Amino acid sequence: MALPKKKTAAPIPKAAPIPKAAPIPKAAPKSAEQALFDDFLPHLIARLAYQLNADLIEKLRREGINVTRWRILAVLAMGDGITINEIIDRAMVQQSALSRALMRMEKENYVRRVLRREDARCVEVYLTDKGRTLFNSLNIVVRRREQRLLEGFSASGIEAAFNLIRRLSRNMRSRS
Repeated sequence: MALPKKKTAAPIPKAAPIPKAAPIPKAAPKSAEQALFDDFLPHLIARLAYQLNADLIEKLRREGINVTRWRILAVLAMGDGITINEIIDRAMVQQSALSRALMRMEKENYVRRVLRREDARCVEVYLTDKGRTLFNSLNIVVRRREQRLLEGFSASGIEAAFNLIRRLSRNMRSRS
């Protein structure tokens, strides 16, 4: 009696060979300290922020304002009529620094403060026309810096960069 033929699995087709990646150029050897900082994300973020702010600070100085006042202008330009606490949160400034800056900015007619109708304990802050004009002139410099920062990125790369930064920020807020 003949034995039935054993069924064999179909041969697995060979995958196309994976192309070899171009060799990564070797950088100059790093000192232990440099390697530590170049591989430490908080340091890289701080260095990037420093680089981004370098010429902005000079432009601000020529206009007679500092980074705190710029942040206040920027926050109010995105939607004014907001409270002191909202400015503190969005502009990342301490209340004492914010109070001093707002008093000076109000005297210079860049902002105006108004008591909230529903609750007189609450103050809303608004940009004046002069404040909006100053913001618009400085925003040109800021947007140029952003374009330089994102140079060479595709639209999807830019979206991914924004998503990554937002995620890092959420991670830090959720653990505070």
